[in-house]
Amino acid sequence: MDLKTGDTVIIGMDGGIDSTVAAYLLKKQGMNCIGVSVIFHEDDMDDFSELVSSWLPDDLEHVKEVCKVLEIPFYATNASDLYFDTVVDKITAARLSGQAYEPMIDRTSAVLNTLLSKRDALGAKVVATGHFCKILKNQTTGMLNLYRGNDLEEDDSYYLTKMDTKLLEYLHFPLAELREQEVLKVAALIPTKFNIDKEARRESRLNFMQNEGVKELVEKYSAPKLRREGIVLNYYDSGTVGDHEGIHQFFIGQNNVPIKGKVARDKESQVLRVVPSTGTVLMEKEERLKFSHAYLIQFNADENLNRSLPMNCYAMLGPRKEVIKCTLYFKNNGSVLVDFIDEIQGVLARGQYVVLYNKKGIGARVVGGGVVRISGYFDDGDFMTLPKTKDQEEDLENQEKQKKKDLGF
Repeated sequence: MDLKTGDTVIIGMDGGIDSTVAAYLLKKQGMNCIGVSVIFHEDDMDDFSELVSSWLPDDLEHVKEVCKVLEIPFYATNASDLYFDTVVDKITAARLSGQAYEPMIDRTSAVLNTLLSKRDALGAKVVATGHFCKILKNQTTGMLNLYRGNDLEEDDSYYLTKMDTKLLEYLHFPLAELREQEVLKVAALIPTKFNIDKEARRESRLNFMQNEGVKELVEKYSAPKLRREGIVLNYYDSGTVGDHEGIHQFFIGQNNVPIKGKVARDKESQVLRVVPSTGTVLMEKEERLKFSHAYLIQFNADENLNRSLPMNCYAMLGPRKEVIKCTLYFKNNGSVLVDFIDEIQGVLARGQYVVLYNKKGIGARVVGGGVVRISGYFDDGDFMTLPKTKDQEEDLENQEKQKKKDLGF
């Protein structure tokens, strides 16, 4: 949406450099800015303040001081109910079901939807934030789409792909055309200090689901019977690694697994699968893991996309990751098949959020994003979601020997 001098804009403020510079630039352009912080606070979450600190604004008094320096009014709004429904409950469910989850996507949507809900009450034309992302009109469809920003290392498009495309006209990103170094130069002109360590905050967000505090959060918000105890096995040969005290302590890709007693661990093995019904945790060496295809559900995309033909795309398999070339096939009921050009080593866990772009690099358009339902690879025409076990390999070897014997070799 085009802005004119004097338009009222809500600017999401967290007290950090990016949102402050965004507000500063809008003020310089003659906009009537209103700073709003979205907090997610409940008294019973105080025990997890360190865990969720990277999701929260800076101290509200400091944010208020920043807004005072910028000479803009400041308000704070509590969205704890939305936060619990859309983020905390899903974190708990993911751990208890042995699935992956990217909480920052739903957290970002919760913040933006909360800010958008205040637009009418505050008489604002749009909501602005300090995200590094672009919104441009597709000249073919006439629809607004998300695009990667000019600084790929700072690009936030991955986190915004769950937003309803119909709401994009009410969002504005003042940093869309800037790089981080340019933002820092502007920040130096603002007479205030910044308490938020951006790199530490980013690292915390990227590794949130691996944080030890998630285990404690799940223990607080779930019934003990759902945190089934069980056994840890080597997937390849079904060898016992040890016993554990609850499936909620594990996540896909985990190396340092919590096992009862002093047990020798294979440092090259990682969690491959968690079976909630039995409490079984399967471990496997990363070198034996691979995938070439993924089936995504809940795929959120431009409704005007031509779904009748395959589409060459680039997939981002997690936040801040390098994109990978693939072909996208649209299926029914909001699902898609992703066919990667090359086999990829590792595991693509159920529940992981994948974003597709139309090209590589700056200005790439977001095609859509969805949740992994299943991933795997083809072996002699059969689709495999897991690598072969020792027994399967021996069976195949015996079959090959029998074939040679039958042929007289």
